[in-house]
Amino acid sequence: MFYDTEGTDHACATLEAPEPNPAARALAEALAGCCHPRAERLAARLLACDQPEQLPLLRGEVLNLLALSFGTAEAQRRLRALQ
Repeated sequence: MFYDTEGTDHACATLEAPEPNPAARALAEALAGCCHPRAERLAARLLACDQPEQLPLLRGEVLNLLALSFGTAEAQRRLRALQ
């Protein structure tokens, strides 16, 4: 059962999310139009990534997901456009 409690979200409203890494943001944007079930979660992980050393691993996951969704050639084209 859900209860509507007013005023509980004010504490969260004052917190600012850190600005995502530009490279991570570009990788998340490369997933645009991807309907794979993991695409949304991967984009969220990219935008929350605060460790630059994780980006190569996440880039590999983006390439894999794009290849599954659009084919290898389109996946490489999308990632090549980011460089």
